[in-house]
Formats: sequence, structure tokens, C-alpha cells
Amino acid sequence: MPFVSDGRTLIQRAFEGNYALPSFNICSLEMAKACIEAAEQERAPIMLQTYPGDLEHGSPKVMTSMIRALADEVSVPIMLHLDHGPDLETATRCLRAGYSSVMFDGEEFPLEKNIHLTDQLASFAHAAGASLEAAAGSFGGGEGGDDEIHLTEPDDAARLYKEGHADMIAVSVGSKHGQASQLDLARLASIAKAVQGPLVLHGGTGIPASDLAEAVTYGVVKVNIGAGLQRAVMGVWKDKTASAACHYDVYHAARDALREVAKDKIHMTHAAGRAD
Repeated sequence: MPFVSDGRTLIQRAFEGNYALPSFNICSLEMAKACIEAAEQERAPIMLQTYPGDLEHGSPKVMTSMIRALADEVSVPIMLHLDHGPDLETATRCLRAGYSSVMFDGEEFPLEKNIHLTDQLASFAHAAGASLEAAAGSFGGGEGGDDEIHLTEPDDAARLYKEGHADMIAVSVGSKHGQASQLDLARLASIAKAVQGPLVLHGGTGIPASDLAEAVTYGVVKVNIGAGLQRAVMGVWKDKTASAACHYDVYHAARDALREVAKDKIHMTHAAGRAD
């Protein structure tokens, strides 16, 4: 299946189908290929995403070209997203390079400014035929080294969605980057009632399967997975590098480990079989 250029297509399908797209943070060919292989095996639509730091290892143009080429080899929908875009400049660079979707993380700003900047970028993203994620909360544990969590207020999320014209809103309801967590499902339900649109959870590696199963019923369409992939890669490097006959052995072992993590998250988000 061709690379999905406009992320709104998959977002709407997930919202209407009560499942979430696992959104895997990748920064290399091996990571991207493993996640796409898992998606093909499980017949799942997925997002691949790059953190701003990943763009120091490969420009937006390089990342887009790589993901497009890999997507052309499979028959399931694949899209590319910018995670935690810190400013409009970074997001527009990715959109011009052909990303399907971008996030503008304006949580550090007062709500009015966050809405204003989100609305500006929404106009550009939609004109480019792409989707936009905005942030109404913070998740700690890796966001710029800040461990503070700012839980989402339902009315703030609703305003950001409706006045900022974002396509999905990242909400903080207990999950934390890279750490085990428990969702405040009552807060999530209140946010869903106020927003009446697609929601996003960050820190997906540590969210229990039972919480994710309920979260998708409240309109969660995207769950970020980063730490689980990083740990899989680091574990293989530590265990295999010294004894490997050549670098290919390490690459193969890493891809095997990454593929299993991706398959597990595909099932937890109820995305398996949704490509058919």
C-alpha cells in the first residue's frame, strides 16, 4: 500500500473504529523496518514517528524518503509523524519534506498562546494535506528532562481542539514517558466528553493493557511507543555485540527484538487486523 500522505485518513478510521494507532519512535532503518514488518504480519495500520533529536541523525527529507520506500514494500497503511515538535519551524520543515502529520507541543505556553500557535500551524498542515497533533498537558520522564506532569483539564483540551483546529489532542491522564503508569480513566472520560474528537496518549510503553482497552473507547486514536523500543535495542547491543561474528548478527537480533515489542503494542491498541 502506498505511504499514507494525509494522516487525517487513518486518524478518522481509528476514531470511528474504536482502536488506536501505535505510534513508534524510530531513528534508524532497523527500527523502522522491524515495526513495519510487525505491522504487515499483524495486518495493522501504524504510525512511525521521529523525535526532534532523531532529525540530527537524518533530516526530514531523509526520514520521509526512507519510510516511503519501506511502505512501498508492504500492503498495510504506514504514515510518518513528528513527535513533540518544539516550534513552528521544525514542524513546517517536516511538512515540506512530506510528513503525514506533525505535533506542535505548545504546552509550555499560556493556553491562549498555545491555541493561537496551534491554529497557525493547523492552517499550514491542512493546506499541505497533513494532520496536526496539539498538546493539552505534559507527560514528564523525558520531555526535555522535565519530570513534572501537568494533567489535562477537559475545558482546555476542548478549546485547543475547537479553536486551535488540531486533528487530535495529546492528553495527560497519568501516563509518563518511559515509566509504568496507571491512567485516570475518569479524567479521560471527562476530556472525551468535552472534546468530542480524537485523543492521544504519550508514555504508551508503561500503560497497562486493561487501561488501553478502555482508553480506545473514549476516542484515543494514537498511543506513543518509544521507551520499549529503545530498551529492546540497547538490550541486544549489550548482550550480542561482544560475541557477534559481524555487525549483521547484531542487526538481525535487534530487529527480532523490536518486532516482538511492536507486535505486542499493536495488539494492546487493538490495531491488529484493522488494515483489512
